[in-house]
Amino acid sequence: MNPRPRGPGDSPRQGEGDTLDIAVISDVHSNPWALEAVLGEIVDVERIYVLGDIVGIGPLPSETIDILKKDGRVVKVLGNHDHNTLYDTELGPTDIVPRRPHHEWVRSRLRPDQFDYLKADLVLGLNDGVEFWFMHRHPLDCGSKVPYFDSPYPDVLDDFYSDMEGDVLFFGHTHFPLDVIGRTGRRYLNPGAVGVQNGGAASYIRLRTGGALPLIERREVRYDAEAVKEEIIRQELPYWRFIVRQFF
Repeated sequence: MNPRPRGPGDSPRQGEGDTLDIAVISDVHSNPWALEAVLGEIVDVERIYVLGDIVGIGPLPSETIDILKKDGRVVKVLGNHDHNTLYDTELGPTDIVPRRPHHEWVRSRLRPDQFDYLKADLVLGLNDGVEFWFMHRHPLDCGSKVPYFDSPYPDVLDDFYSDMEGDVLFFGHTHFPLDVIGRTGRRYLNPGAVGVQNGGAASYIRLRTGGALPLIERREVRYDAEAVKEEIIRQELPYWRFIVRQFF
């Protein structure tokens, strides 16, 4: 079900002393309005790490996948909504509504090549002297609840990721930005969501590697959230009333 995670030794790496400009985005959630707004801001980056949940919640999963497929800079990991779409599971942090009917609807909108595109590892690595890891939630579980949502303290994060090595850990899943330094100096970063729960301001991170210290900056760009809601309502997605109330 889950492909072998790729570590820093498997990922492309730049030559010694070279810099690499990266964007880190997460939780696009079938929202091409937000995705295109972000891509318009990062035309100069060399690689884009997508931390999962490309589909689900939003109204245009097929269009969203096609945008990412055309961008050769994209490297991605598997999110719980992607997993549910691919494998008919119901992974998620809460049980407020059943997930299966919604992801059946998502599957009905996708072509075979788009299913293939969604498939990804649970974790990716990059090492240029500083070791980075990119995941949706955790290398062993992309979908369950997280303990740091309400209490993102260094000891909580250190304990949750105690089975991992690395200097900087990037993850998504909660939809909300996070930047915490652990007790050992490890840095934990969540770029926030591109497509949901952001008041129409898609959130992402720019990262420059290659120096003694990486340069990390979180940014936001506005998109038309009303257009997203209108399309959700027009298509009458499964649980559309809940989706509009909870995520927009």
